[in-house]
Parts: sequence; structure tokens; C-alpha cells
Amino acid sequence: MAPRTDVRERAAGDNLWFEERVRANRLAVFEAEALGSETPEELRHRHVDYWQTFVKVSEDTPHSFLTELEPADLGSSIIDEYQKIVRVEALWRPLGKWGESFEKLQEAFDKQDNAVLRGFLEFWNNTNVRDHRPAFAAWRDEVLDEIAADDWAERLRDRMGLAHYTVEKGPIPVALMEYTVREVKAEAGGIVSMFTAPTVLDTPPWPQFFPAPSNVPYGRAMALTPIGDEKQLLAEMLHTRLTYQPHHIARLGLIKQPYKVHDLKDLRNTHLLAVRIASGREDFGEEMS
Repeated sequence: MAPRTDVRERAAGDNLWFEERVRANRLAVFEAEALGSETPEELRHRHVDYWQTFVKVSEDTPHSFLTELEPADLGSSIIDEYQKIVRVEALWRPLGKWGESFEKLQEAFDKQDNAVLRGFLEFWNNTNVRDHRPAFAAWRDEVLDEIAADDWAERLRDRMGLAHYTVEKGPIPVALMEYTVREVKAEAGGIVSMFTAPTVLDTPPWPQFFPAPSNVPYGRAMALTPIGDEKQLLAEMLHTRLTYQPHHIARLGLIKQPYKVHDLKDLRNTHLLAVRIASGREDFGEEMS
């Protein structure tokens, strides 16, 4: 392959190299899909194809949770069922298809008009706007300060590393969804490993993603701003699809401010240092020079 000189290209390649949680049988499936790639661009396309076919699926179990592929299970059977999970959902697509404004949804939420809220969620849950891809999420008790802030939407975006939530075309309507482990398990059906650690194969090539060492519980989200302490690392997980109900909406808001853009190389190097300290693994990964 040709040398990778672009930082974003290198980041995507590094993620494949750093990954420790993908087991051999799943890796074999991916390698079969990527066979014949001779350039970083070809490998990127094959990676996207794999993700769209086997992870972002509408009916079958995503590879992230498929038992025969030995997923990176987080101890799904023993996780406290009453722990609360949070996820930030962008609402521009479901609102656009629903045909109503964010203001109407906000008014219904403020008045706790469950008829309107239920109507929106039933529409959203039953359209192709919400597929069955794994949900990236975090524990609520790790982001309490962000949730309590007036600018909670921007703070959660930055802490969770949601770089795709940009405001180039205007404010982004978002919902903070809160639910329990018990609710996810109740809807998982026959899936045994419904909570897994995110791996490089659970997302398209994405330089904002950063695999965590295998000896660290959960993944570790790379924030949009450099962190100064490994204790600020946010645990992230994947879980199976949950059908949203009105009581899952904890807050509605708008992301109005863009995040401060930091040099990607510095951001990744800072994050790498933090995960090395947290894991005690000085040999994990490699700094970008």
C-alpha cells in the first residue's frame, strides 16, 4: 500500500492497527470483504461496505452482538439492570419526515403532552430513519455535570466526541434520551451480548473514533477537546436497539455553537496518553509525529 500522509487517513488506518477487541472469526469476515484492497481509499470503501452490510442493518443481528463472532461483551448478564444510560440523538431527520417543527415537539415536552410525544416516537421508531445499528451510549452518572449545565447539548457533544454534530447549516435539534439497562435487555430478544465495547468495525472509518486497550473496561470516547487527566476519559458502550417511549426523553435542546476545532494529531496523541495511563499499557498504539 502507498504511505498514508493525510492525518485523517492515517487515523483510520491506525484504528485498524490499534484494535485489540475484534476476535479472529469476525476479523476473518472483514478481511474477506476487504480482500484485494491496494490503496487506503479502496480499504476505506470496503470498510464502509462492511459496516453498511453487517453492522448498519435493518433486520439481522449486527455483527457487534453476534454470538458466533465472539463480540466484545461487557458482561451483559451481570450489569446492574437499574443503571441509567444516556444517549444524545439528533432530531433533524425524524422531525423532517414527521413534518412538524422542533418548537412543536418542545412545547409538547414542556407540557408533557404524551399524545404528541407518543405520536412522534411511534413515527420515528417505525420508519427507516431509525435502523438497527448499535447505539453508542454512556453511563448517566459519568456526565452529571454536563447534563446539569444550561449548555448541556454542546457539552455532551464535546465530551462524547460527536464531531458530526456540526452547526454549519444552523442549530441542531437534539434529545437527551435516558433509560435503564433493564429496558435494553427486555428488548434484546435472543441476543446474549447486548452490551459490547465499541470496536473499529462497529463504525465506518472515522478519525474521531479511538479503540481502547482490551484491558480497560468499556471503550473510551475521544472528546472534541484535549483532556488533561485520564480520569476524564468517558466510558462508552454499544447496546442493541431500544424502541423509544415518551418517558425516555429527558431533555430537548439545540446545539447552537460550533465546537472549537483542535488539531487532530494533537487530539489523538493526548487521548492516547490518557488511555495508556488508564490502562497501564505504555506499549498501546503509537503517537502521531
